Amino acid sequence: MALISIRKLTPTIGKSDLLVTRARALAEIFARNGAKTRVARVVAGDGAGQIYVNLSFDDGKSMAAIWEKTQADPAYTKLMAERELNPAASAEGPDVYRTVFGQVQPGRPVILMREYTISRDKLDGALGLLPELEALMKRHDVPIVAATPIFSSDMSRLVAGYYCSSPGHLGSSVDGVGASAEFRAIVTKAAAFGTLTRSRVLMSI
Repeated sequence: MALISIRKLTPTIGKSDLLVTRARALAEIFARNGAKTRVARVVAGDGAGQIYVNLSFDDGKSMAAIWEKTQADPAYTKLMAERELNPAASAEGPDVYRTVFGQVQPGRPVILMREYTISRDKLDGALGLLPELEALMKRHDVPIVAATPIFSSDMSRLVAGYYCSSPGHLGSSVDGVGASAEFRAIVTKAAAFGTLTRSRVLMSI
């Protein structure tokens, strides 16, 4: 089970290009020190316009080791100093999640992310639906991953990610899956365990 670190950056008006440059630089620094990285823009839904810097690690031990190496990296120190002198965004996080189903798919550039509010005593029931959902999504070549927070201001969440190979693939999946009776049946069952509260589409940049 991997760990995923998520930073949400809301650009300051007039500084979007600078923010993207810095987000990519931050991801490159972490990648050089051993993390798997993704920089993405929210193109629809909750937080549209935000930039996400997502990092993934094999486990907690490797996450801590990479974090320590990154903190000691002169390029990281320089980037943080530039940010202090000339801010380009407001930042949230990083929050850290543990995957509980499926795997991160770094080669897929488009992610449909759906967040559920769910109490921990109902989590196992919700996770029990994921093999059924996975079987349905496989027919449309859409891998899925699910994760729960381990460091966050809101611990009552389950986040599901649906990975697509292109915007067109996402569109065809929405048509083929979203309106299907099978998907609606799964959604109905899921409502017994939690509430869908947010949804967004991220595209790698």
